[in-house]
Amino acid sequence: MFLTGASVSGVRAQSVLEHPPNVSGDWVIPVGRAQFNFQHRFDASPAPVRKVTNYPTLLLGFGLPGQTMLGFNYSTNSLLTPAFPNEWEFFGRWRPLSQERGAAVDLGGELAYNLSAEGVDAEVSLGRRWGRLGILGVARALTDPDTGSSGMQLAMGGGATVRLRHWLSVQGDYVTLTDRPAGQEGAWSAGLAFGIPTTPHSFSLYASNAVTSTLQGASRGSDKVRYGFEFVVPLTLSRWFGARTERATPAAAPAEVTGPVRTIVINRLSYTQPDIEVAAGTTIIWRNEDQLEHTVTADDSSFQSGMIPIGRSWSYTFNAPGTFTYHCTPHPFMKGRVVVK
Repeated sequence: MFLTGASVSGVRAQSVLEHPPNVSGDWVIPVGRAQFNFQHRFDASPAPVRKVTNYPTLLLGFGLPGQTMLGFNYSTNSLLTPAFPNEWEFFGRWRPLSQERGAAVDLGGELAYNLSAEGVDAEVSLGRRWGRLGILGVARALTDPDTGSSGMQLAMGGGATVRLRHWLSVQGDYVTLTDRPAGQEGAWSAGLAFGIPTTPHSFSLYASNAVTSTLQGASRGSDKVRYGFEFVVPLTLSRWFGARTERATPAAAPAEVTGPVRTIVINRLSYTQPDIEVAAGTTIIWRNEDQLEHTVTADDSSFQSGMIPIGRSWSYTFNAPGTFTYHCTPHPFMKGRVVVK
C-alpha cells in the first residue's frame, strides 16, 4: 500500500520509503514483475564477548492480475519456535482499494501459511495519505506457535511515514498481541528510508525489537533492540521471458491527429529535448527508450501520462498557447518545458 504520494499505475517497484519495517501495508507489484527485498537485523551480546547475531529475512514476490501478489518470506535465524530456526512464510496478497486508483482509502489483505507456527495467518490493512503524511493500521489473526492450529492470537497496530524529501522519509510502527504472553513485548521500529537516485531501488536503516518481518515475527517484540536495513531490488520478468513487446517500434501519432507532430525521446534519465517550442495544435509524442519507466507529468497537473513502459509512447495535443513545464514523477530531476505559440 502506497502512503507517501508515489504514482502507482504501472509502478516498477514497491519502495521502502512508503511503509515502516514491521507494517508492509500489503503492497503488491504489477503483473509480470517480481521483487526481491533483503531485510537484515542484528544485535550484539554484552561485553566482553560482544558477539553479533544476524537475523536476515528474504522476501520474493510475483505480481499477478487483479492487484494480487504471491510470494514468500524466509528467515535463516528465527526465534519464533525452538524447533524451527529457519522460518518460512508463504503468502498471497490482494489490494482491492487504492487512493491512486480513485478510492478514498487504501485497503489490503494477506493470507499466509507459516511453517514454523504450523498454521495460517491473516492480515487486513487500512491506510490513508494526506500529502507528505501517511498512516496505516493493521489487524492480524495469527496461529499460536505454542499450540499450533488449535489456537489463535490477535494483533493490532499501525505505522506512519513522513516524506521529508522525494527521496527521504522518516517512519515508525508499533504492533502488539492483544493478549501478550509473559516476557513478550509489542513490536516496534523506527528509522529512515532512502531512494537511490536514477534507479528503482530503495533502502532503509532502522532500529526494531522484532526479529523477522513475517506476520508472526512483526507482531512479537523482545527486550533487545536490533539494528537493521532493508534493500529493494525490482525485476521486470519480460526482459528475460516472453515476447519483446516492451521494446516495440516507436508508436506513430494517433489517427485522429491532423496537426503537426513532434517527438521527444526519453533516454538516459532525461528528456532529449527538455525545451521545445511548437505551434498551437501540435501533438507531442514522448517515446521511452530508457531502461526504466517514466512519466510526463505537468507541474500544474493539467496532463499526466502515468508510467510509460519501456519501448512505449504517450502523446498529448497542445491546443492553447502558453508555457507548460513538466517532470517525471519517480525521477523529479527530469524536467521539460513546452512553449506553445
